[in-house]
Amino acid sequence: MNAVLLMLVALPAASAPILYFVSKRTKAGFPLLSVLTAAELALSAALFFGKGSASFLGVTLAADGFHSLYAAVTAFAFFVSALFSVEYFSHYENHARYIFFFLLTLSATEGVFLSADLLTTFIFFEIVSFCSFVWVLHDESEAAVSAAKTYLAVAVLGGMLLLAGLLFLYSTAGTLSITALSPEAEVPFYVGILLLFGFAAKAGMFPLHIWLPKAHPVAPAPASALLSGILTKVGVYGIIVTTVRLYSGSVRWGAMLLVFGVITLLLGAVLALLSVDLKRTLACSSMSQIGFILTGIASAAVLGEHASLAAAGVVLYMLNHSFMKLILFSVSGVVHMNLHKLDLNDIRGWGRGRPLLAVLFLWGGLGLAGFPLTGGYIAKTLIHEAIVESAELLPLAHAAEWLFLFGGGCTLAYMIKLFVVIFVERPDGEIKKTRSMSALSAASLIIAALPTAVTGIPAVSRAIAERGMAFAGGEGWHEVSFFSIGSLSGAAITVTIGLLLYFFFVRTATRRGGRYVNLLPAWADLERSVYIPVIHGVTAAGGALLRLFGENVITARLCHVCFRAFEIVCHAAADFVDAAVYVLRRTVFRRTASFEKRRRTHPLVDAVYRERATDNFSYSLIVTVIGVCVILLFLLIVPHL
Repeated sequence: MNAVLLMLVALPAASAPILYFVSKRTKAGFPLLSVLTAAELALSAALFFGKGSASFLGVTLAADGFHSLYAAVTAFAFFVSALFSVEYFSHYENHARYIFFFLLTLSATEGVFLSADLLTTFIFFEIVSFCSFVWVLHDESEAAVSAAKTYLAVAVLGGMLLLAGLLFLYSTAGTLSITALSPEAEVPFYVGILLLFGFAAKAGMFPLHIWLPKAHPVAPAPASALLSGILTKVGVYGIIVTTVRLYSGSVRWGAMLLVFGVITLLLGAVLALLSVDLKRTLACSSMSQIGFILTGIASAAVLGEHASLAAAGVVLYMLNHSFMKLILFSVSGVVHMNLHKLDLNDIRGWGRGRPLLAVLFLWGGLGLAGFPLTGGYIAKTLIHEAIVESAELLPLAHAAEWLFLFGGGCTLAYMIKLFVVIFVERPDGEIKKTRSMSALSAASLIIAALPTAVTGIPAVSRAIAERGMAFAGGEGWHEVSFFSIGSLSGAAITVTIGLLLYFFFVRTATRRGGRYVNLLPAWADLERSVYIPVIHGVTAAGGALLRLFGENVITARLCHVCFRAFEIVCHAAADFVDAAVYVLRRTVFRRTASFEKRRRTHPLVDAVYRERATDNFSYSLIVTVIGVCVILLFLLIVPHL
C-alpha cells in the first residue's frame, strides 16, 4: 500500500513531461490524459480501502480516513475534467501546456491531501498555487492576465504568511507532524492567525477572496470546475488542521472564525445574486459555500470534544460542494462551447429543449442550496445543528444561525435565477437547435453526477462522514433525524427566503427593460478601491518619513542605506523573475507578448505608479519582497510584545 501511496503522488508529475511532448506532436494528448487520470482514480480507489504511510526526500505522506477520502475525490474530479476536456479544448490552442500543468497540479493536490506534516503540506501547497496559476492565464486575454496577476499576488502573500506561521509553530510546538500537534501545546494566537490567512488565500476566505471572482470566469471551464471544487479545499484542509489540532475547544478562535465565515458566505452570496455572468456567478457562489464550511469549522472549535455534528457536516459539505461544482461548471462549459458567451442576456433560453443539461444543472443547483433529498441538505442540517449547539457557549452563534439560513436562501435564489435564464426564459432571437456536446462530454457529465445520486441517502452520508470526521474533530456519529419537523423547518425557512429573494429582488431590482443589469458599484472592487490605494499609501508614507527625518543626518543616512538595500533586493528579484518569464515565453508561453528588456527607474514605482506590471511579472515579486519585509519586522517586534 505504501507503493500505491507514492505512485498516487508521483505518477502525474512523472507523466507530465511525456504527455507534454506527445501533445506537441500529436492529437493524442487529451485521450492519453483521460487514461492516465483513470489510472490515478484506480490507485486512489485501492488506497481508499487500505492504509499506508510513506516518505521520500523529507516529504511524509499518510493515507487513512479523510486523507484517502479526499485523495479519491480529487482523482475523480480530475478524471471527469480530463474527459470533458477532450471536446472542450478541441477549439483551443496550447494543449500541451495545459496538460503539463494539469498533471503537475493533480500531483501537488494529491500531495496536500495526503500530507502527514505541515511542511509537506506547505511544499505541495505552493506547487498547487504556481501550477494552477497557468490555468488562469491560459487564454492570455487582458482579463486573464489581470486575473492571473491577482491570483499569483494573493498566492505569494498567502505562502509568505503560511511560512512565517510554520516557523513560529515549530519553535513553539517543536513539531509539524499533524498527528503530534495538540491544543495542549498552547500555541500563541498570532501563530494561528498567520496559518489561517496563509491557507485562507487558497480557500477564498474574506478578505483574501479577491482572486476568486476574477480567476474562475477567465479559466477554461474544466479548470474552473477544479479550481472551485477541489483547489479551494486545499486551503480548507489547512484551516481544519489549524483549528482542530491547535485551537479545539477555544471559544475565542471559534468566534473569530465564525465572523470570517459568515462574512464570506454572505458577501459571496450577494455578489452571486448581482452577477450577470454565468461563470462569475458560480465563482462567487464558491466563495459563499466556503463560508458555510468555515461556519462548521468554527462550531467545531467552540464545541471541542463534542464537535461530532460539526465535523460530520464539514466533511459532507466539502464533498457535496466538490461534486456539485463539478457538475455546474461542466454545464457552463457546454454553454460556452456552443455560444462562446457567458453573459446571462446573451445565453438566455439556450438550454430550452435540452433535458439532460437541464436536469443536471437543476440537480446541481438544488444540491448546492441544500434542498431536501440531496447531500447538501444533510450537510447543511448537520452544520446548522452544530451552530445551534455552539450557541450555548458562544451567544454570537444565535445571530450566525439566522445569517446561515439567509445565506442558504440567497443560494437558492441565484441558482433559480441561472436555471430560469438558461432553461426557461425565451431567447431574444432564434437559437439553432444543434447538437450541444459529444457523447463523451455527455458521459463525463453523467459520471460527475453519479456520486450525488447516493450522497443524499442518510446511511451513505453517515458512512462517508464516519470515515473522515475524526480529521475534522469528531469522535463518533451523532444521530440526527433528518426528516423530522425540526430539521425540515430549517430547510423550509431557507426555501421561503430563496423564493422571496428571487421573485421580489432578482425579478425586479436586477432587471431593466427585460435585461439583467449589474448593480454592483465600482467601489465594491476591494482590490482597486482598498488594496492598491493602501500600497500607494504605504509608499507615500515612506517618502514622508524620509522628508520628516531628513534634517537628522544619522537618521537620514540610515534611511538611505535601508532604502538602497531594499532597492537592490527589488532589482535582483525583478531581474530574476523577468529572466524566468523570458525562458517561459521562449518555451511554453511562446504566444505571449514578446519579452522586452528595459531599464527600470525603481521597480516599486514601475509596478505601482506606472503600472508596467501589465507586461511583466515584476509586480508579483514586489509583493513577495514586501511580504518578506513584513515578516522580518514581525519576527523582530513580536518577541518584545
